[in-house]
Amino acid sequence: MRLYMKMTLLLALCFVFTTTIHAQTFTDTTAAKIDSIEAKFPGGVSEWAIYLQHNLRARLGGKYLKPKRFETLRQTIIVSFLVNKEGKISEVTVVNPDEVHPKLAAEAVRVIKEGPDWLPATIGGHPVIYRQKQSITFVASAE
Repeated sequence: MRLYMKMTLLLALCFVFTTTIHAQTFTDTTAAKIDSIEAKFPGGVSEWAIYLQHNLRARLGGKYLKPKRFETLRQTIIVSFLVNKEGKISEVTVVNPDEVHPKLAAEAVRVIKEGPDWLPATIGGHPVIYRQKQSITFVASAE
């Protein structure tokens, strides 16, 4: 019987938001009064998911995970990156490199590095550097 590979890509859109420590002075010292807006992909979360779905090479999951018949394998790569004050992406790194296949990690990094600029985060109306985390899950099944 011929074995067919079924590959899918799950985008675990579990965003973990934290701002990078950045020295800035505001005239209003009351933190509760300072509005902060997280960095975001142009068009929001739904457009980010569409970008990832169209640009990630999901078939790599089947190539590198190699499930046995009737088995499903998953690997989740957690990628951390900075969005600077202009919305440019930098410092793209894999948070869990020892837990994932290096080729899948490289693919997750590639797609984020090659993506368009983001809308920068702001605090009190001023752009700030922002650290973003994105999890990307590759799934491979053998039927």
